[in-house]
Amino acid sequence: MSAQNWMILYILTVLCLGVGMILMWLAMRRRFVNFTDQIYESIECILKGEGVGGFELDEDTLCSKIQTMLKRLYDITCASVEENRNQKKAVQEMVSDISHQLKTPISNITMYSDTILNHELDREEEHRFLKVMQDQIEKLDFLVRSLMKMSRLENNMIVLKKEKALLLNCVMEVVDSIELAAKKKEISIEIQADEKAMAAFDRKWTTEALFNILDNAVKYTPEKGRIRISVEESEMFSKIVVEDTGIGIEQNHINDIFKRFYREPKVHKKPGIGIGLYLSRQIITSQNGFIKVRSKLGEGSSFGVYLTKEKE
Repeated sequence: MSAQNWMILYILTVLCLGVGMILMWLAMRRRFVNFTDQIYESIECILKGEGVGGFELDEDTLCSKIQTMLKRLYDITCASVEENRNQKKAVQEMVSDISHQLKTPISNITMYSDTILNHELDREEEHRFLKVMQDQIEKLDFLVRSLMKMSRLENNMIVLKKEKALLLNCVMEVVDSIELAAKKKEISIEIQADEKAMAAFDRKWTTEALFNILDNAVKYTPEKGRIRISVEESEMFSKIVVEDTGIGIEQNHINDIFKRFYREPKVHKKPGIGIGLYLSRQIITSQNGFIKVRSKLGEGSSFGVYLTKEKE
């Protein structure tokens, strides 16, 4: 083959390689453009709030892998937004509830203090008004202390120290603190307990939770009623059951009674702010326990407090 033919062959080969590289570059460029377009459209769908419905998540491609990561980011973002929305709503509801609870005692204090300052009253009437004001101040003090407990529990500012101990000792402490109120209404308190029953619990805060339950039992049980407390130990849990012969709870309100500031309409004239049972459940669930309620309107209620037997 002559030198001229070799030169022609060389030039043709170079041209073919050049054309091939150009075609390959064009093909790669097209794939890259399609890839970036898909990613752009995916991001645009998320930004527009259209979700990830058009994503190709099941294909084994780089685009599918990136879309999968975008979906995870989208899910995390949505969850965060929903959590923030729920927290904002909870704060608004709490502010509304607290405002409602503060309104009545503050109004009463203002009204009675204005009456005392601006009117001539006899000693007996003045004393009666001052007693009403004192009661309202005590209610405010109780509300503030309850709110502080609630806030500390909800924000994990209180570390519950669970220790294995006899349940009966805790129950007897609560009964001693409520006995006077029960005697005033001639309510009998019967205790039936397994003296060896043990559980793992924080003594101080569990006493608080049980006191709130027993206090409600005394408060909503008519005079000469009966309260029965039983303590039992089972394989996984130990339980304390408080049964009363009180007014009972309507079935459609069983779950509502553990909401903060909730009170059934029929008990609005009774003293209280509707936070005791809420705190009780917070305390017990924080120790991996739970509370079960059974009630029949007009016949009484039964609150079962279940506590784990081990520290975990």
